[in-house]
Amino acid sequence: SVGSRRMRSRTVAESAGVSSPKPPNLARIVEINRGPFVPTAPPPTELPTPPDGAQLLDVRPVEAHLAGHRPGAVNVPVSGSSFSTKAAFVLDAAAPVAVLAADEDEARRAIAGLRSVAFSDVPGFVLGGGDESAEAATVDDLDALVASGATIVDVREKDERDEGYIPGSRHVPYRLMRACCPDLPEDGPLVTICESGPRAAIAASVLRSRGYDARPVVGGGMTDWLARGATTVSFRRCGS
Repeated sequence: SVGSRRMRSRTVAESAGVSSPKPPNLARIVEINRGPFVPTAPPPTELPTPPDGAQLLDVRPVEAHLAGHRPGAVNVPVSGSSFSTKAAFVLDAAAPVAVLAADEDEARRAIAGLRSVAFSDVPGFVLGGGDESAEAATVDDLDALVASGATIVDVREKDERDEGYIPGSRHVPYRLMRACCPDLPEDGPLVTICESGPRAAIAASVLRSRGYDARPVVGGGMTDWLARGATTVSFRRCGS
């Protein structure tokens, strides 16, 4: 089964000494813990507009972000799993972060999560969405999208991709999306896909913030693609 193949793949990765990816701000967290006492940050405040120079983190649900967001915003829903870690992977630790949220409670939870992973430069939060919208895709759309020239970008980790991937797809783990991929095509849509949807949505928002036409596969992913018996390529490493 898909689940048993995943378990075997991860077991092989662990036995080979492949460690889990660590947030890029881990060194900063360690340094803060070793340094002098850091006073409690002031309560976050609502802002009329994001400050100049701040990176925009939209913490609303994916559906709300797709329906309307501010240009350049990266979407990491605070309601999702591992919010702090995922945000740390796709944000620039050296730049201030303006949180975009649906309400004050959502904003405060997100800011507390950011501070827990050493993102202390958070000037405040802005409520509401924006005028820019984006399209999403489903697993059922993939064949037609590929036929029309779209590039599929698999944003899972390497051991997940080894279990089976869509022929011709590109591979860029979502956590590396902010810092790499200068050679992705700009003349057609990019369709991001992960195991079940959340990481694909984050990756697509990062790509859109860089000017790409990126559409995430939501409400499903490679688990569904493999379960339906679709054509895939698998990769088996030496010794596995």
